[in-house]
Amino acid sequence: MRSSLGFVAMLLAIWLLAWGSLSWANVLSGLAVALALLVAIPGLRRRSHLPVVRPAALARLLLRLGRDLVVSNVLLTREVLAPRPRIRTGVVRVPLSECTDEVLTLLATLVALTPGTMPVDVSRDPPEMVIHVLDLRSVDEVRRDIWSLRDLVVRAFGSPEAVAALAS
Repeated sequence: MRSSLGFVAMLLAIWLLAWGSLSWANVLSGLAVALALLVAIPGLRRRSHLPVVRPAALARLLLRLGRDLVVSNVLLTREVLAPRPRIRTGVVRVPLSECTDEVLTLLATLVALTPGTMPVDVSRDPPEMVIHVLDLRSVDEVRRDIWSLRDLVVRAFGSPEAVAALAS
């Protein structure tokens, strides 16, 4: 019951933010939508759907993301300001074995956030991502970077089984 109230409160907050104003009509319609979702999709409120968050691993992931953002922005700025561009673009297919849908989604989002890289395609079967790289030096280097980012995401948000699989 307590988790259901939290779920309704979260959905109501999102509803009010989406409408951009606090009125009785928005509150009542938001409550109606939240309650309808609660009844229509009862599995959403189960605790098993809540992500596992490991703070130390999340901090490592955020540090890596911050480093990637700084380095890629410096490289991109250098290329834009250079009298003769030395851009070596390419497309790299990165196999991502044992990735859940959630990990694939978060990984694609993090890759898209980093300047100079853009996911072109993400597939589930087999799990892989095709990435356009602005400054392609080595296909193996790009794959190692994506795999290490995947490992950080799994360590921060993955199930205990997925984290254990990384260790083996």
